[in-house]
Amino acid sequence: MSRLSIRNLHARQGAREVVSGVNLEVTPGEMVALVGPNGAGKSTLMLAAAGLHRITRGESRLDGEVIHKVDVVQRSLRLGYLPQERRLAWGMPALEVAALGATFATPPAARERGREALALFGIENLAGTSVFALSGGERARVLLARLFATQASLLMADEPVAGLDPDAQLMCLERLRDHSRAGGSVLVTLHDLTLAARFADRVAVLDQGRIVSDGPPENALSQRVLKTAFGLKAQWVEAGDQRLLLAERA
Repeated sequence: MSRLSIRNLHARQGAREVVSGVNLEVTPGEMVALVGPNGAGKSTLMLAAAGLHRITRGESRLDGEVIHKVDVVQRSLRLGYLPQERRLAWGMPALEVAALGATFATPPAARERGREALALFGIENLAGTSVFALSGGERARVLLARLFATQASLLMADEPVAGLDPDAQLMCLERLRDHSRAGGSVLVTLHDLTLAARFADRVAVLDQGRIVSDGPPENALSQRVLKTAFGLKAQWVEAGDQRLLLAERA
């Protein structure tokens, strides 16, 4: 099982530094939600941590190895990444798109893994359908299936629930949480603070490129942090066996 360790990481977009000295750890058995206002640097941080964006200072380590020094094959076997951008260039059947996640498997094994992943997200009936013929939400689930078809122990997903209906959002986050509970590691960016609080073991709040809070949801999403980072006032309420976060504009 894989561990992600980010140490004093700095990254730029053009001339502007958008990630500034971030320290973050994602351990096996843990689901970490990275949250923050628009433009906080969440996507850039995730790209840099995965070795897909230049790090100007600091480092990201996968199982103790500097990410850029990990062999490409090993990196793809141990780390699965779902980008926020969901554009697809070819109208391939959903099964073939999902099977692309099983990069180094034989074609029959890759298709089987793709089929299992489609079933995991309740869309095995769409296996033969072109992704161009799918709705946005169905296409998003196909790409989630592709992520799970990697069978990587560390899964990194940038806004995986964007564009999904409420039921599919819950299913997506349940599957990611199940992966962590089975011993995997999950880092996910979310805009919905209520979902982050409900599903994540830890929440890290990124504001203006810096981690301003990191811990269990109730600690990380304190009234102070919610007000300064998001301009919100909030309270935690009991709802059955769960504690939910209710927020409104301050």
